[in-house]
Amino acid sequence: KNKRKMKEPKDGKRGAKKARAEARKASGMPKKPPSAYFQFMKENQEAIRKEAGPEAKTAAVGALGGKKWKAMSAAEKKPYEDKVAKLKAEWSKAMEEWKKNGGDAEAGDDGEDQ
Repeated sequence: KNKRKMKEPKDGKRGAKKARAEARKASGMPKKPPSAYFQFMKENQEAIRKEAGPEAKTAAVGALGGKKWKAMSAAEKKPYEDKVAKLKAEWSKAMEEWKKNGGDAEAGDDGEDQ
């Protein structure tokens, strides 16, 4: 049988990523809010998990949630999108304030490109 071994990360790669995450937290930079889909999953995770079954793995729960999200009409998605729009506006304001008060954009990825 052909069993694969997990490749070891190159020296420092994992440590550098962790260091960037810690620097971002220490900088006080506001965290970008989740998308409408993730807000939907957060609010409906227990119901979706029950529907998927007690033995369902996380990937199966995510796939079922994705199918439900895609099947929803724009009107059904609107409450989640409105909530996210409000959170994003608050985040944008907090980011402006953070940058104005000496926040360093180099301290971490602020998620502007998403």
